Amino acid sequence: MSKPLKIGLVGTGSIAHAHLPAFKQFPGRVQITAVCDIRQQAADRFAELAGTDVVFTDFERMLKEADIDAVDICTVHNQHRHQVIAAAEAGKHILLEKPMGITLDECREMLKATDAAGITYMIAQCLRYLPNSQWVRQRIIEGEFGDIWALRSDNFASMVPPKSKIDTDKSTGPGIWYLDGKQAGGGALISQSTHHIDLFRYYIGDISRVTATSWTDHPFFINGAEESIAATMEFENGAVAQVLSSWASRTPWNHHYWLLGELGSVTSRLMPGSSPAEQYIGPLDVSLPRFDDDKSSRAFVPLDIADTDLPTHLPFVNEILHFADCCQSGAEPLSSGTDNLGTMKAVLGIYESAKTGQPVSLADI
Repeated sequence: MSKPLKIGLVGTGSIAHAHLPAFKQFPGRVQITAVCDIRQQAADRFAELAGTDVVFTDFERMLKEADIDAVDICTVHNQHRHQVIAAAEAGKHILLEKPMGITLDECREMLKATDAAGITYMIAQCLRYLPNSQWVRQRIIEGEFGDIWALRSDNFASMVPPKSKIDTDKSTGPGIWYLDGKQAGGGALISQSTHHIDLFRYYIGDISRVTATSWTDHPFFINGAEESIAATMEFENGAVAQVLSSWASRTPWNHHYWLLGELGSVTSRLMPGSSPAEQYIGPLDVSLPRFDDDKSSRAFVPLDIADTDLPTHLPFVNEILHFADCCQSGAEPLSSGTDNLGTMKAVLGIYESAKTGQPVSLADI
């Protein structure tokens, strides 16, 4: 039996806490042996939860001094390029939270560095690691849905007060990093809709052209971050997808998608009031001939997967265990950096189209 993969985690915000169950449940396969955060108290608190007393506030120092085989990077988006390149040069395997970077040049620099280092480089695109997602993809490959003609992604959250109530509603204020285009690389799209864009690529292949319109006039969003965006994506196989994303809509958290095929369809089920992480693992309803009670039925039925090759129903746990397996076997990750360049081309192409008002061919960027 292989020794556990020793991991140094950097960035102890909410997504790091979503990663923590993998280390708690499978200590024989993955262990956090060091924690890093620029905030000493935050690093200390997370290290206590993770069961280690090795704490750093300097990432480069952790790379040099900690007993680690790999890093789990859960930091602000504009830190990804520097940290990935530093970790690659130190010979550490890398699990990087999405998005890969905030420009395509950054993403390509990271791929060049990780390829040169010969290490495992994986993007934590959690939706690929859901049992439901893998069931749907396999049925698509087997032709059970027929030709896929359309997909739709809805991602809404009321993250900021309406402009007319900024003086009276103090529930959210300016200065949050994910409302800053310099730190996040954009707004609602890059931070939340990246999930569905990547899942759609996993389902049916690469995207050829995008067209988009965005809204960027809310004062809490700065440096080009959009509060709302609408995009159309054309896939190489002829399918079309719509993406609607907003952090300024009066809705509860809504993370929902449709897949429409010639023979069958999928819809993810809304889970009102649930947390973002719970929305990501929400159930699917499926309409396929195999579920019809009679020939006239077109009803959706809950997808209930009793058996799966994945270790758990939790995507964050599954992706981390997959990462460990790839590090130890040398296999290409399901969501490798090389593969995820296609997702980033779509995301950043959408931003370019919104900026110019013109369609963008992803082959040209």
